[in-house]
Amino acid sequence: MSDRLAFPRTQLRRRTVRGGLLNALFLGGGEGLALMQGLIVTALLGPVAIGLYGIVTTTAMTIVQLRRVGIDEAFVQQSEADQEGEFQRAFSLELAVGLVFSLVVAALAPVLAAIYGDDRLLWLTLAVSYLPLAFALQAPQWVFHRRMDFLRLRLLQFSIPAVTFAVTVPLAAVTDSVWALVVGPFAGNAVAVVAALVVSPYRLELRFDRDAARRYLRFSWPIFATALATLVVLQGQVLAFDIDAGLAAAGFITLAATLTRYADRADHIVATTIYPAICAVQDRPAVQRELFVKSSRATMVWALPFCALLILFSPDLVEHVLGDEWEPAVLLIQGLAGAAALQQVGYGWFSFYRARGESRPQAVESLVMAAGFLGLAIPGLVLFGVEGFVAGRIATSLAMLAVRRTYVRRLFSDVELGTLALRGLAPVAVAVVATLAVREVLDVGTIPELAVFGGVFAALTWAFERPLLAELIAYARERGTGHDPAGASAAA
Repeated sequence: MSDRLAFPRTQLRRRTVRGGLLNALFLGGGEGLALMQGLIVTALLGPVAIGLYGIVTTTAMTIVQLRRVGIDEAFVQQSEADQEGEFQRAFSLELAVGLVFSLVVAALAPVLAAIYGDDRLLWLTLAVSYLPLAFALQAPQWVFHRRMDFLRLRLLQFSIPAVTFAVTVPLAAVTDSVWALVVGPFAGNAVAVVAALVVSPYRLELRFDRDAARRYLRFSWPIFATALATLVVLQGQVLAFDIDAGLAAAGFITLAATLTRYADRADHIVATTIYPAICAVQDRPAVQRELFVKSSRATMVWALPFCALLILFSPDLVEHVLGDEWEPAVLLIQGLAGAAALQQVGYGWFSFYRARGESRPQAVESLVMAAGFLGLAIPGLVLFGVEGFVAGRIATSLAMLAVRRTYVRRLFSDVELGTLALRGLAPVAVAVVATLAVREVLDVGTIPELAVFGGVFAALTWAFERPLLAELIAYARERGTGHDPAGASAAA
């Protein structure tokens, strides 16, 4: 058995594929619950309440991301002999950072209330200031991630959306209050913290070590810069729309951002699955190239059609589910879906740099994102309205792709992102054309159009990606823990 994995290294490839399927099941289920919760609560509470909560949650969750400066990934990447002691050093640092950022959220509460001129933001923001500390207390999950013990990891993580949904939706229906969106996540995180503390394989002792702190923070500061750039975009767009057209407009951009963020769910699932595997095969560049190419192709099978569906059917979503008051959000949903589709090409590239202890390249791409947002999207909103904002966001995504291509070529000189993108786009493009033709000629309604899109896309994806899908299915069907020749070659 490997010193870092929960199974022999000869099973690495098969366990990675199965881990991806397990992660897809749990993370997909969790995201599905969150999406369903978002749609139900959006219909119940309306644009103003959602805009109000959008301001709070954008601030709090982005600061949670600022707090998540990569200590967990640095822990997965390291290979210290005393793993319990190393976990305690990393946990102590994470807890200290979480406490600081909880205080930051609390300190921002009166600032947000003053900026937006709404006293309700003070108490709502204070009520979510616990989040950075709550996530720090879930640090035992890192150990299961490092070991690629995905069943325990995902059971712990799934408790948050499951409990949150069970509390938030009934509470929103009964109270018709934005506070349902605060109480539900608190219950979910409380359950996850208790569960993590109970199953932790290591004692949660405080062990502050200056050398370890320097080592972790050296890895983490570029990740902090990445999170800061994300804060600029997420909070900046809500503030910009609020200033431009009021709180309801902030609700429209919040809805668009909430829906389009699901485009990267497959990428997130795959990236978190393969990261420990990448760390375990640092001496096998050919295997790393294979991981990058196949994971990129696999994730585009989800990301690109999802974005296409948002572009095609967001008017139907508003008309049949959310209501006419959300009609101004349609163009925002479509535009952000287009930008998100571009950003999914080669999404997990940064994991390969982080596995080498290099976290700076992703910070460069994120700074380009923030610069493009400030220099293109915001001026576009001011000068040309929503259309200008959307054009700026799409142009920013193209600039990010140019940066990403440079770094990918440094890792794998024979890999071209444009080729990967065209391969993933072809089935989607044909499915879109077929759907639009049916819409124009037959006008049969939403459900038949969805069936046309799904049928055409599935058939062409199987034709384009049959060897890859067959390989993944074969690994998923294998039973037992016997010798895996492919895994042996990957892990040797």
